[in-house]
Amino acid sequence: MTTVKVLVEGYAKRIENGYIASSTVSLIYSEDKIIICDPGCNRRLLMEALEKEGLRPCHVNYVFLSHSHPDHILLTAIFENAKVISYDSNLLFDKDKQTTYDINILGSDIETIDTPGHVSEHKSLIVKTENETIGISGDVFWWYDKEEELAETGMIANNENLNSSITELKKSRKLLLEKCDSIIPGHGKLFHTNNLNSKTKEI
Repeated sequence: MTTVKVLVEGYAKRIENGYIASSTVSLIYSEDKIIICDPGCNRRLLMEALEKEGLRPCHVNYVFLSHSHPDHILLTAIFENAKVISYDSNLLFDKDKQTTYDINILGSDIETIDTPGHVSEHKSLIVKTENETIGISGDVFWWYDKEEELAETGMIANNENLNSSITELKKSRKLLLEKCDSIIPGHGKLFHTNNLNSKTKEI
């Protein structure tokens, strides 16, 4: 049985001349694999969460990276035994070895999909668990702290990256809303798609 757990809830706060931000970190148990999604950049929070789960970085088999922004990937190297599934050209990194990966590498219940918009090279996971289908979206969805968490806001309202595309982002967002019962955003709380109104689902 494949299971998903939010280890660290991502946050993003505006400050003068910058941000305080670290991504949501998700943990997946799939068959005999332990998978970390977007390890973020807050080492203390991540290590505390792993300890509560009874895990150490050496136990993790795979790290999935949704995209290249440092607030999502800075702590990747602490998982010294893990193979890294990259947003870049379907590449799998095993230390210095680079190969392409099979679509079922993480298990038969996990699908890796392209979800451009926030940046051109961006991937998400669709995970089938016993009770629901969960989208681990990276920054297809994210909110600043205290911002109202509605699917039509977030990155569509505050898309600030030079490499972003609102048109592509809307397509990626709609795809995840159609396929998933719940979505784990890059920053902010997990939300259930059946709680969204029809207008929101048509973005």
